Amino acid sequence: MTLRRCKPRRAATILTVVAIAALASWAHAEDAASQAAVQAVSADELYDHVSTLSDDSFEGRLVGSCGGHAAAQYIVQQLQKYPLKPAGNDGDYFQPCQRGGRNILATLPGADPQFRDQYIVVGAHYDHVGDGSQGHALGAIGQIYNGADDNASGVAELLEIIEVLANNHANCRRSILFAFWDGEEMGMLGSKDWTARPTVPLTAVKLDVNLDMVGRLREGKLEVVGTRTGYNFRDLISGPLEEPLWLDYTWEIKANSDHWPFLEHQIPVVMFHTGLHPDYHKPTDDVDKINREGMREIGRYLVATIVKAADADKLPTYRPAGRDETLAQQEAIEKPQSPAAALSHDAGAQPPRLGITWRTDEAEPGSVILTYVTPNSPAAVAGLATGDRIDAVNGQPFGDDEAFRTTVNGLLDGGAGDFTFEVESRGHVRTVTIHWRPPALAAKSST
Repeated sequence: MTLRRCKPRRAATILTVVAIAALASWAHAEDAASQAAVQAVSADELYDHVSTLSDDSFEGRLVGSCGGHAAAQYIVQQLQKYPLKPAGNDGDYFQPCQRGGRNILATLPGADPQFRDQYIVVGAHYDHVGDGSQGHALGAIGQIYNGADDNASGVAELLEIIEVLANNHANCRRSILFAFWDGEEMGMLGSKDWTARPTVPLTAVKLDVNLDMVGRLREGKLEVVGTRTGYNFRDLISGPLEEPLWLDYTWEIKANSDHWPFLEHQIPVVMFHTGLHPDYHKPTDDVDKINREGMREIGRYLVATIVKAADADKLPTYRPAGRDETLAQQEAIEKPQSPAAALSHDAGAQPPRLGITWRTDEAEPGSVILTYVTPNSPAAVAGLATGDRIDAVNGQPFGDDEAFRTTVNGLLDGGAGDFTFEVESRGHVRTVTIHWRPPALAAKSST
């Protein structure tokens, strides 16, 4: 009996090893596919899409207009090049919306049976304000408002994302619904209509990504709206950035673009945006002011982030408080501590040995945010700074503030040695090594 039992165990062990090897091979292939997709993003193709959609021939792409319908046809022509599934009404790409508008919808089906019935919606509105006669324009009526940044840039990024994923990484675990919204400028008509009459189950939508005005990157800053609407959102969108791109998180979220109807249905949302400018809703928002290389940098980041989300074991769950938080709250909480405040934990307390104080964030459980770093301390020497977010110690996550404190104190009490923090700042993730020597030992070695 013993021998017979050994054989199945050995067989099971072999199967386990084979399964692990297969999983590792799959993960390597997935990473290679993701990298290929990232590298395939083309500044020229992005610029060409913006140039085409912001041409005078599209007459400002007003919802329901001839120019708007022509822009829609251009988008569908691009979609037909790739193995996408139309996701509009009756097997078509189109879904009618108010004022004669048309949403354009297509899916890239997920490859994992466990996750393929879940959807990430990645959208951008393709309409603009026409000649300004229907309102919402900040310039003279009668001129063509081409809307190169608003929002031919977002549409161009979406088309490029579709191309590189379809050609290089078409087997994401979750399904991706690509949505080109109409009527955003007249009150988010298209996205409101879709969430009222969704073409995939709304309960299956786990995340909405909105691209609106991403063509004028300045000083590397990509504004990010909505990370407070889901728990641990920063973990999801941090990491795949390359210099000089960085993320500018804001707590404030408004009903000013197509993410809002999804938020009203308690779906976590994130909007990427390169900021307002003097040409906003004016006839001067033309293609010659688009930052070509900036769009490529953003496109590479978006491809990596969307793949990361589509393949993640777990996505952010809805956080109701994120809808109502304000810039004033953000400024009050993120204001750096003064040295006196940082060191006044207890009467007569000595400065922290490592040189850090921190706070927790209800929206980012399992992390701590540094509120002060003592100059010349081990933490400062290692390169930590106020505002850094620590997610792991020695590669291991910690559950809460107390677990972080206990873990770090245990390392400090253990004597001389190195340990690491996984740190996120402005979207970039890095590993910081602390070279720890107890004060008495450090003082002895310096005498």
